[in-house]
Amino acid sequence: MKSPYRLALDLGTTSIGWALLRLNNETPPRPTAVIKAGVRIFNSGRDAKTEASLAVARREARAMRRRRDRLLKRKARMMRSLIEHGFFSKNIAERKALETLNPYALRAKGLDEALTPAEFARALFHINQRRGFKSNRKTDSGASDTGALKTAIGVLRQKINDTQCRTVGEHLHKRLTDETLPFEERTVRARFRQKTIQVDGKNRIDKSYDLYIDRQMIEDEFDALWSAQARLNPTQFTAKAYADLKDALLFQRNLKPVTPGRCTLLPDEERAPLALPSVQRARMYQEVNHLRVLTSDLQEQALSLRQRDDLIVALEANSKRTFTQIKKLLGLGGSVTFNFEDEKRQDFKGNTTNAILSNDKYFGATWLELTESFQDEIVTQLVKEENEAKLIRWLMDKTGVNEATAEHIANVGLPEGYGSLSAKAIARILPELRKDVVTYDKAVIAAGFDHHSHLNPSKSTGEILPELPYYGEPLQRFVGFGTNNLNDVPERRYGKIANPTVHIGLNQIRIVVNALIKRYGHPSEVIIEVARDLKQSKVQRDEEQKRQASNQKRNDRIRSDIANEKFNGNQERVKHADIQKWILWEELSFDIIDRRCPYTGIQISAEMLLSETSGVEIEHILPYKRTLDDSLNNKTLSMRAANRIKGNQTPWEAFGAKQVADFDYKGILQRAELMPKNKRYRFAPDGYEQWSKGEDFLARALNDTRYLSRVAHEYLALICPQNTRVIPGQMTAKLRAQFGLSSVWGLEGLKNRNDHRHHAVDACVIGVTDQGLLQRFANASASAKALQLEKLVEKMPDPWPTFREHVQRAIHYINVSHKPDHSYEGQMHEDTAWGLRSDGVTTRRVRNLDTGQRDREYKNRSVIPFNSTRDLNRHGFDEDGEVKAYKGYVGGSNFCMDIVKNAKGKWEGEIVSTFTAYQTIRQYGNEDGLKRLRSKTVSLSGKPLVMRLQNGDIVKMMVDERWCLMRVVKMDSDGKMYFIEHNEANVNSRVLDKTTDFNYLRKNSSPLQKLQARRVSISPIGEVSDPGFKE
Repeated sequence: MKSPYRLALDLGTTSIGWALLRLNNETPPRPTAVIKAGVRIFNSGRDAKTEASLAVARREARAMRRRRDRLLKRKARMMRSLIEHGFFSKNIAERKALETLNPYALRAKGLDEALTPAEFARALFHINQRRGFKSNRKTDSGASDTGALKTAIGVLRQKINDTQCRTVGEHLHKRLTDETLPFEERTVRARFRQKTIQVDGKNRIDKSYDLYIDRQMIEDEFDALWSAQARLNPTQFTAKAYADLKDALLFQRNLKPVTPGRCTLLPDEERAPLALPSVQRARMYQEVNHLRVLTSDLQEQALSLRQRDDLIVALEANSKRTFTQIKKLLGLGGSVTFNFEDEKRQDFKGNTTNAILSNDKYFGATWLELTESFQDEIVTQLVKEENEAKLIRWLMDKTGVNEATAEHIANVGLPEGYGSLSAKAIARILPELRKDVVTYDKAVIAAGFDHHSHLNPSKSTGEILPELPYYGEPLQRFVGFGTNNLNDVPERRYGKIANPTVHIGLNQIRIVVNALIKRYGHPSEVIIEVARDLKQSKVQRDEEQKRQASNQKRNDRIRSDIANEKFNGNQERVKHADIQKWILWEELSFDIIDRRCPYTGIQISAEMLLSETSGVEIEHILPYKRTLDDSLNNKTLSMRAANRIKGNQTPWEAFGAKQVADFDYKGILQRAELMPKNKRYRFAPDGYEQWSKGEDFLARALNDTRYLSRVAHEYLALICPQNTRVIPGQMTAKLRAQFGLSSVWGLEGLKNRNDHRHHAVDACVIGVTDQGLLQRFANASASAKALQLEKLVEKMPDPWPTFREHVQRAIHYINVSHKPDHSYEGQMHEDTAWGLRSDGVTTRRVRNLDTGQRDREYKNRSVIPFNSTRDLNRHGFDEDGEVKAYKGYVGGSNFCMDIVKNAKGKWEGEIVSTFTAYQTIRQYGNEDGLKRLRSKTVSLSGKPLVMRLQNGDIVKMMVDERWCLMRVVKMDSDGKMYFIEHNEANVNSRVLDKTTDFNYLRKNSSPLQKLQARRVSISPIGEVSDPGFKE
């Protein structure tokens, strides 16, 4: 039987650090040794600069190709139909001769006079090439030029009416031939223009089109032309030809609908749109039922049922109500505050959809008289219907509004996105929320659902899985809908999380953990730390960055104020502790006069604050020993004497539950009311209970509920249901410093982020962070505080005597595992086309920034040549009789380096570009092509293969008289390869930093032979597979 062990995981956006710690037989078991540690590195699936999914660029390029393909297919279909129905000749030369005819003149003439079949075909084929814009409400709403486009369409439609033209084609012909018009107004192209204009003293970008045609104009013109010609030539213009040609002209496939995520409570149901009034209503009831009135002694009091209902009525018709308005509505005094009320939040969000649609521009007051089900039906149409014309007709038929109002409603802006619940779930929960002033969790249970904490399949059944399955199978409520096809791969069958970083991270967790289980058996416990940026979405990360920027700006201001107050403007002397004190001083009150010690009432001036002898100290409001809460929200300033009397008690325990001379608890509460919301409640009699909400800090700290943390927690609980927990990252940082592990590389206490192995160091810390250690940490902190030490802990005792040596040994033997990417797919070449001259010089046109003109540039670029077989006589033939290349593209990337042995037994390198890899697949087919690209014995040129290297591969070689595991970072087209040791991180930025000597190891293929190089593989858990050196 294998020894019981604890698995510790440090999860990041591109890394997994792990450590296995042996457990003893105590109750509860404690770690006694580090068995093994390792690191897995992988790509986050996002662009490093934009943070956009790497799939975005591929998707956009694919969309451009498909649009081009659809245009060509539509033209080909129109050509076939015109030939089939006898409009176009089958003779290419005869069709070519028609190009001299003016299509605009034919489009105008055909409304009154008979056209020959060929002339009609020429006009229709021209219309088919530019068939106008067809609006899609859902996709167009986010486009930056949609307003300009619709304005241009409206202007053109008005001009058609003003000039008394019957069709857009007739108008364009008149526009082209009307010499009274200025030259710039005779255009028939939809040219987009933008210019900077002044509006209310501010610069704005004005976007406009010269003209823009929509699809309805084209359809009307086709019908008008056909009707006129059918009267004049009914034999040629048959009903069958009409149906075929109109479909070829106007057919457009429906967009594939975007499937919302799964409902949290009913995973088989889609999430409901946020714009639904019922979704808005459920959110309102949930928030209002959690609203509490703070009494003068800081006790929380729920609203009565009548108060709740009165507030709901007010919120139903308004987008928001301020807390001042709510107090007046409920008949509460102005001095009363709410639990949600603070400087950052001064209002309560109402039913946004109702507030918008009850505007006189849309439905007016009638909207509020409609039934809730009919409101939802209308909004569902507004959200899902793509065709604006159909939506307008539906609104007119179903609601009785006129066409102008229906058009306004069709273009209304409603809340976007989806909630977390389906319409069915809301229909069950909302009545329970309405019955009484009950909290959301109780309403969920009353509606017949399990509590959220019971949704984890492993915790509800207790089943321990032998290994982690694909995450989408057991955690369906987190993923999108799959195909449910048994023959599909798991990602398609079960669906996946849309966030590429989370998707890749969970898959890598599965790979690493399953490999550890196979090697060491099932873990007895699992502890996870999740990095902050991995737990947050892009929007949340942006908000976090804004918050950090705001804090930095505040700190800079405070540093300047302190420097001027204490150090004659020298900011270098300002300490972090000084800045923290100043922040807490400002939080005592907005009014500088009311900044007092909350316990004694003594006024604290800036001079006292910064004085070492004034007796002003930083104090934990709720005892640190019991909460481990070291945040600013749990800190304030106090006089030293009051701090000593308070000790390790809450404010209520120290000064409210008993009489203490010279201390007035009511005065303490009054001063606390001047502080931020997240701080003042801690002074109340039940402050500690409000903080803990019935749970102690350890349970809260070990169960982070943010997105990826929650998913990873539930996922890993499948293999360890009862003993999987999450810890916050800031705790790991503190303990790492206390254990002295930041200096395992001799960096004097600094964490070495330039070495991937630091993730494993964190995992070792995570592995010893159990409840017992946390409690000892709290006791040590309390002891330090009693000794009046500025630092919380001078030296933290190690988990066991040789802990640091164990960690150093484990780190020393780590082989960092990098996720390989041996796919040939990638950008084949750069986007810019270069012309090829007969002398080999490449040329292109570039815009001259000074003149605005496009000048010709000449360079000797190595390009991939392209020729054309459409017109064999245009570019001529080379000496071998092949069509000459007329353009070329610079290669985008290299697929691999084939190292082969020449006739003399020496190694040579043959670079294989990504373009060549694609061509191999194209020439030999997918199956045979992949065999050639993955062959271990034969190069693509057909020579005996020593080894094939790709970016990310690991090569074992002798460097400076020691064996090293070197990672291939990149390779040049001239055969040079760039290596770096497997554990090195932040490579590119360090190489570019001219202040360091750090650089790549550059080698061609030939020297690798002398270094006894060979490609090795490192498993996900760091085990090296070495085939040995072969000459």
